[in-house]
Parts: sequence; C-alpha cells; structure tokens
Amino acid sequence: MKIFKYSGNGQISVIEADKISLDELKDSWLDLKTDNLPEDIFGLKIEKGLLNEDEYCQVEDGINYTLVKISYIGKDNVFKTIYFFVTSDAAITIHKEDSTPINHFIKKINAIIKDEKENIIKFNNFVLAQLLYEIVDKNMDVISTIDDNLQNLRNSVEKNSIDLTIINKIRDNIKTFSRVLLYQSVIISSMKRGEGEYISNKDVGYYAADILAELDKYGKLSAGLEKELNGIIQAIESKNLTEYTKYTARLSIAIELLTRASVLFMIPNSIFTLWPSIYPQEVMLFGLPNWTIEVMIATISIIFAQLMISYIYKGIKEIKV
Repeated sequence: MKIFKYSGNGQISVIEADKISLDELKDSWLDLKTDNLPEDIFGLKIEKGLLNEDEYCQVEDGINYTLVKISYIGKDNVFKTIYFFVTSDAAITIHKEDSTPINHFIKKINAIIKDEKENIIKFNNFVLAQLLYEIVDKNMDVISTIDDNLQNLRNSVEKNSIDLTIINKIRDNIKTFSRVLLYQSVIISSMKRGEGEYISNKDVGYYAADILAELDKYGKLSAGLEKELNGIIQAIESKNLTEYTKYTARLSIAIELLTRASVLFMIPNSIFTLWPSIYPQEVMLFGLPNWTIEVMIATISIIFAQLMISYIYKGIKEIKV
C-alpha cells in the first residue's frame, strides 16, 4: 500500500508499507486496494451500519471519522465505488478494483500540490477535494461512450438493421448516468454546506463551486443525449409508420384488384353456365351464331360491371377524404 505524507510548503513523500498506525498517518493519505471493506483499518473501526447499498453516494459521520462514499461509471460502463475515510489528520481511500481517478491523481500529485500549496490548509481535505475533481472528470468518458453508441444507432437506422436491445441499453446507461450525476451533486453540495464532522467546509468549499459547475455541465450534456435518443426513436417510429402505410396501400390495391377480378369473372362464368340451358348451341340469333351473341353479352356485362365498380370505389374514396 502507498502512503503519501505531506511535509508542508508543497512537499510530499511517498512511503510503501504493509502496516501503519493511525497516529503515524498525520498529514497523510493512505490508498488501500482490497476486495472487501475491512472492519478495522490499523485501528480505525469501520461501522458497516453506516453504509447503504442502495445509495450511490453518502456522507456519514462515524465515531472518529467521516465516511464519504462516492460512485462513478468507469471504463466499459463498469460501476465503481470509492470509500473515503477522513479523520482529524488523515485521509484513507479504499476501493476494490484499480481506480483511474486515483491513479491519475497519484501520477500528477506533486505538480498539483506544488501549484495549490497556498490553498492547502488540511491535507486530508485537500486530497478529498482533488479526488472529487478526478472522479467528476471521468464523467466525460461516459458522455463519449454514450455518444458513440448513439452514432452506431444512427448508422443502424440508415442501414435498416435496428436492434431494439441497443436502444434499451443506451436508455438505461443515460438513466444510470443521470442518477450518478445527481448523487454526486448532492453530496458535494452537502459538504459545501458543512456536513461531515471531519470535513472542513472552508477547505472543500473552495473547490466545491467549480466541481458543481462541472456536474451541471455534464447534467446538461446528459439531457442532450437523452433528447437525441428520443429523436432517433421518433425517426425509427416515423420510418416504421411510413413502411406500414406503404404496405397497407399495397395491400389495399391487391384486395381491390382481387375483388374486381372475382366480380368480373363471376359475370361471364354465370352467363356461360346459364346460356346453354336457354338457347341450344346450334340456334341462330339475329342471324348470328349463338356463341357469338353469348360472348358479346358477356363482354358488355364485364365492361358495365367494371364501370359500376370504378364508380362505387371512387365514391368510397371521396367519403374517406
């Protein structure tokens, strides 16, 4: 485990240790990676009853520390949580997996402390504020990922290869992200107001306004992504409606043609069936062979029926309009 000890005037030293006491952590930050949250950290008793698994972020006071639990969305939309334990003299961070915000802060900690030395009153509060910055900055990666997913969705709409599960996944990601942003804003606002016995309102409040402004920006971007998703969904629905309308129109035409054909073929069929029973085939009518008269009557009947059907369909369409 790594221990970062602040010596004052922008100077910091890094200590590698397997064990240390709370007394030795004065003006220090201990970063601990472990699979499970321990009940005791070198003499610091962790009250598991303070934790609420349903809350993304929390600020709770223990016996001799303030617990700050803050969650964020990491790479590949993996949900991650960091636990901060702020005592009177030290800051302790605990997390299960590798934490990009912590790693990034460690990488540039010397430069940050050198630039911010005038604003460091208590090192533990300074570390808390800087890590909050790093965590909030990770939100931009989430925005980029969701935007990429939306672009892929747009492409699939153009190619007519829409997967509805992608839409649901994007919607869930935006919903979760918006909730994370809300919780992050709530706990930072609460610390700015003075919540947390071992968190200095003055120290954290100096940075809180900037952090809240960043969260507001990400909130607006998230709302924009949701609006864009709704726009894509409307485009899909409009496209589906257009296709359905075309299909219905084609079906209507097919039904009309089949109806006309059925009626028109029924007329000559009836004539050809009944005519022989009225006039024998060898009989001459009006000086013409019987079959000629039969064909002429059938043809005239078909033409008349076609005109009547067209007139009826025209009337129906005008009524609909």
